Amino acid sequence: MESQNLADFPRPVHHRIPNFKGSYLACQNIKDLDVFARTQEVKVDPDKPLEGVRLLALQSKKTLLVPTPRLRTGLFNKITPPPGATKDILRKCATSQVPPERLGRRDRISKT
Repeated sequence: MESQNLADFPRPVHHRIPNFKGSYLACQNIKDLDVFARTQEVKVDPDKPLEGVRLLALQSKKTLLVPTPRLRTGLFNKITPPPGATKDILRKCATSQVPPERLGRRDRISKT
């Protein structure tokens, strides 16, 4: 990916899910899956190329489960879309620009 200049930020692409040109468009395909339409909760990793999937899940009023990076606290962040949230607010929730608890609700899910 690096040598063909297909990678996008963050670089280098080693030791992570690589971000690539067109990743956001690729994420749009999830809305065509029957399993996505039927589910109420979606687990999506926090990596940059999956940002579009996180946003689609929130726009579809689904609960988003995002693993806690480096397991600082809890196993997952549970992000519930705030009622009446704008696309801009949902984008901020999906990208962690603003802590989701300030915009809606975030619960830590720990191993029991």
